[in-house]
Amino acid sequence: MKSVKLFDLIKPAAVYRLPGILLAIVCLLGFSAPASAATKAQAAPARSSSGDPFSSGSSSSSGSSGGHGLAQEWEPVNELKPYKQNYLLLYAHSSQPNNLPTSPNPLNSVLVPYALDNRDVKFQISFKHALADNQRYGSLWFGYTQLSFWQYYDQVNSRPFRENDYEPELIYSFRPNEASILNFGLLHQSNGESNPRSRSWDRVYIKPGLEFSTARGRLIVQVRWWQRIAEDPATDNNPDIVNYLGYRDIELRYEQDGAWKISVIARNLATQVDIAAPLSSWLMLSSENPGEHLVDIHLQYFNGYGESLLDYNQSHTTLGLGISFPF
Repeated sequence: MKSVKLFDLIKPAAVYRLPGILLAIVCLLGFSAPASAATKAQAAPARSSSGDPFSSGSSSSSGSSGGHGLAQEWEPVNELKPYKQNYLLLYAHSSQPNNLPTSPNPLNSVLVPYALDNRDVKFQISFKHALADNQRYGSLWFGYTQLSFWQYYDQVNSRPFRENDYEPELIYSFRPNEASILNFGLLHQSNGESNPRSRSWDRVYIKPGLEFSTARGRLIVQVRWWQRIAEDPATDNNPDIVNYLGYRDIELRYEQDGAWKISVIARNLATQVDIAAPLSSWLMLSSENPGEHLVDIHLQYFNGYGESLLDYNQSHTTLGLGISFPF
């Protein structure tokens, strides 16, 4: 009798329905409670009278609404801010490790396969910092994200890092109102490897975002369209990367204050779902101070192409469990 694995039960067709399914769940959770139970005043971010966006006045304005609004996430202050999710997955299991990375460029195709453990410690570090604030004309930011895959469970080969993907970017951000943003970006992504494992590409993008208040939290929808910057075909590490990663992605992020956080990122041929909450929420326990916690228990599911740059043209499924840090 043929054995059935967990990953075989998760079909691609179901994966692409996940964003709609989760959005429906989010709407039911958010709008089912009486509005009076969790309605909060949304104060507009106040500018410092001196016009200095990096003064204490600008910082306090973010705090006036708890620093949780979409526009407040892009309120310039003179400090590092979280950008994308920051997490540490202590155990991430892949259905199909990429033992033989390939590319249409012969210089970037590995000829001899190497054994990889299908278990990683996976973590992402992401932050941003305001470089300049032009008040109502927007602000310039520097963003940095690093995604790492550590073969911690491979003791035989001294626990090497399987891959590190580095993503610095420049972002110009507009905040039309408290519930919307419009970002323009220039980003570089590479894994810092030499041939044949080297992978990199550069893009420009536009990314609008909207926030919708619900009775129990907030729902954020962000869509990003990008255009790859052309490279010399002779040195292009991954000339067909847009065939797998496409030209756009959409992110749905739902947050309950101090409780559940659900994020769905969908793009061409790939979907990633992140679910995070304090331990008390996972155990269905009440908390006296739901907003006061440092870490969440984090569950991540990925299916499709491009979990890392080396995997841009290789499909697999990954399940991971660990901790994350609230925005």
